[in-house]
Amino acid sequence: MSEPTPSVPVVRLPSRRVVAGVVLALAGLLAIGGTFADLYDLNVSVNLGLTSFEHSFTVSSWVTNYPTAGLPFGEGSRTNYFGVPAVIAGALALYAANLLLRGRNPLQRLTTVRLTAAAATAMIAGYIWFAVTNLIDSMGTNVGSTFTFAAGAGMWLLVAAALLGALGSVLLLGLMPEAPMASTPQPAENEAIVYQVDVDTPPMGFEVPVDLPPTDTYQPPARPEQS
Repeated sequence: MSEPTPSVPVVRLPSRRVVAGVVLALAGLLAIGGTFADLYDLNVSVNLGLTSFEHSFTVSSWVTNYPTAGLPFGEGSRTNYFGVPAVIAGALALYAANLLLRGRNPLQRLTTVRLTAAAATAMIAGYIWFAVTNLIDSMGTNVGSTFTFAAGAGMWLLVAAALLGALGSVLLLGLMPEAPMASTPQPAENEAIVYQVDVDTPPMGFEVPVDLPPTDTYQPPARPEQS
């Protein structure tokens, strides 16, 4: 007697729409969270003949800490508003994720979701480019000094957000919009239906009296004789 075949559990993978929504939600959260961490640390070594001084600049999206002139060197801070575009981009990514995961008929608004996700990804990538160019400009203003820098956690979070946003945008390309369901027109209450079938109506449209001979006494006519 053969042994019964064990049943294989069916694993249902999440749909492309759900995966894209989760990816965009993570991109939005990382973009907003990356603005509150340090973008980079810049160390500047200045040679003054027999001695040298080292200055450390710590830049985030909202605050820049820098050394002040004087002996000994102190430290000051400056308020930045660099993080506003990144926060807007994160909000757009979260809005697109909300439409995919919780909105009604999200595939019928697929164009809006795609444009929103693409705009959020482009803004995050542009903000990263701005941070890198700001670092390069800071190094170019002090010619003759030695620079060392290190990317902060905020920069890596923004890079991850840009990659996730690009992945979400690619996943959206594989979705197809759903056609709206065709509504069946319902006739009015007193409206006459032209093509209504009445099963009680005779085939001729009206009753036709037909006298047929009884089937038990009916004799078919004789065939004519051939001469």
